Amino acid sequence: MPQTQADRGLVLHVEDDPAVAASLALLLRLAGFRALSASDGESALRLVTNEGVRPDALIVDFSLPGEMDGSETAEAVSRALHESIPTIMLSGELANASLPWLPGVPIWPMAKPAQPDLMVKAVETFVALHRWITAQAAAGGLPRCA
Repeated sequence: MPQTQADRGLVLHVEDDPAVAASLALLLRLAGFRALSASDGESALRLVTNEGVRPDALIVDFSLPGEMDGSETAEAVSRALHESIPTIMLSGELANASLPWLPGVPIWPMAKPAQPDLMVKAVETFVALHRWITAQAAAGGLPRCA
């Protein structure tokens, strides 16, 4: 039985460039994922806290407008959800990007522009890992992160 978008997972993507956000959302949807985009950290946090969004993976641009950069956004989303979410950090200048403090989950710093096949494989892997960690924690096999 083929997987549907609901089966493949939900990805929250935080990107302030509308063209990049639209192209990544399209790529993720074509790969079978549900994709939500936010233009800054505050908008991403509102999706999680006010609208009940529970992503399986985050893709966050390091340089964001507003009060939070990408690392702070990933940390704030994980704190709001009371669990660390596997995160891909995108940056055009990886040497200047700081990584979020999310113990126990993978963080992948990825250079922009990202290769589409690599992005899809990373998201597949991160969603599967998040679901496994969540299932193990629910069964009492692993402590919850964050």
